[in-house]
Parts: sequence; structure tokens; C-alpha cells
Amino acid sequence: MDMAVMFGPKDPIIECREEAKRTNVPGRYRITAEILLKNGSRRIYRAKAIDRKSAVQEVLTFVDAVQRHTGETVMWRFRGENTYHMGTNFSKKTIFNRIFEFFFGEV
Repeated sequence: MDMAVMFGPKDPIIECREEAKRTNVPGRYRITAEILLKNGSRRIYRAKAIDRKSAVQEVLTFVDAVQRHTGETVMWRFRGENTYHMGTNFSKKTIFNRIFEFFFGEV
């Protein structure tokens, strides 16, 4: 009998956290992201990164792992923000840059 059969399948979110932990970013737990799954459950992911740029990369790694394990697109946001992001589509561009790019091509 296999150990996975005996103890049941592991929670996919826990597996994704373990995958994201392999990202070697020095620092303390500071920036927190809220992950919203399709079934309505919310999960909290605390990034190791101190600065926002590294935290974005770490959260995107975690979100990508969750999407691969669940097969669903997830929504996420940093704690304290009002805007949710869909999956790994994260853009640093402002609304002005997006409109300019729409009408005039690449900025």
C-alpha cells in the first residue's frame, strides 16, 4: 500500500507553499498576499521578501504553482490593496500607459 493512499492526498495549497519556499529570497516575512480560489476560500501567503519587487515575483511563483495543481485560475492581491489580479497576469503599468499603448503601440 502506498503512503499517499494510506494517508490521503495532500492539500494542494500546502504543496504549492513548499514549492514557493524553494525560492531563495533572504529576509523576513513582511509582505502578505491574499489568494482567492474559485470555491470562495481565501488563503494567506506570507512572502519572505522585504521589498515589493521580490515579493511580487515570489507571489507569482506561488500563484502559478496553485494554478498548476488545481487547474483553475485564481485571483490574488496584496493585503491592504483594493485591486485583485487574475492568475499570473501582473502588470506594473499605469492606466495612462495602458491607454497610450492601446492607441499608439508599445511605450
